[in-house]
Amino acid sequence: MSLPGALKHILTLRTPNALASPGLSKLAPVLRTTWCEAAAQSAYGYAILLQRSDLRPVDDRTAKAALMRETGLKCAVFVGVPKVINSLAGLTTRLDEDVKAKLNQEPLRTLHNERAGIEQVTTRGKKLFASVYDPHTEKLLAKLGSYHPDFPGFIVANEYGALLSDPPPESCALDGRVGRTLTSVAGVACLRASGGVGPQLISHVYGLLKAREYDGGGHTPPAVGPLEGDDWLASAEGATWIIEVVDRLVDALHGSGELSRTKL
Repeated sequence: MSLPGALKHILTLRTPNALASPGLSKLAPVLRTTWCEAAAQSAYGYAILLQRSDLRPVDDRTAKAALMRETGLKCAVFVGVPKVINSLAGLTTRLDEDVKAKLNQEPLRTLHNERAGIEQVTTRGKKLFASVYDPHTEKLLAKLGSYHPDFPGFIVANEYGALLSDPPPESCALDGRVGRTLTSVAGVACLRASGGVGPQLISHVYGLLKAREYDGGGHTPPAVGPLEGDDWLASAEGATWIIEVVDRLVDALHGSGELSRTKL
């Protein structure tokens, strides 16, 4: 089936494609500064996204790629599936072949991999959801239910249970776990970059600050190394830094100059 010319034309309007890269000359200073700041705090979760790895052992490169891939998948909750499809496609095309060959190829989040089925997924989702929104969990679920009766169950089971929470150890390869802190970091970063979602951003900043209290088993396995900077990332200083890093990257991508800084 071919599309009529007028329909083809209208699909090209309103910037349907991803932003063009601003070039390494503009991004390099931002990435270099971010790398130095992350390294100073042992903020591994951000540092891995910025360090050169082409000369590192394949197992090390695979672990980093796996963490990026899993984090990207979780971002579907915050920015939507279409953008994550494009993001993961871009990541995959840039991975070395030896890394692609070692990445896990088995699905980890299908129900046949869950020993207790949907009940286990829902329980995991409730625990993670509460760790972000307590003491307002029940009030928020009631409000979501007033918008649509299926909304609370969908969010808890499908978003927090099946996707945002890490798969359980018995059904999970080591490279399928991101951890509670980095999951919140990803949420804060996505929401800050997308804009227009102030209440949700604030909620997930609170969720990040509570990440250190979470005992949901979402700790990063030895395969991707200990995340020494998790405690710092889940602090007020760390959360401020994450938001500032996102602002720098957005400014570099849009070429719009620095965003207004919050006065403290």
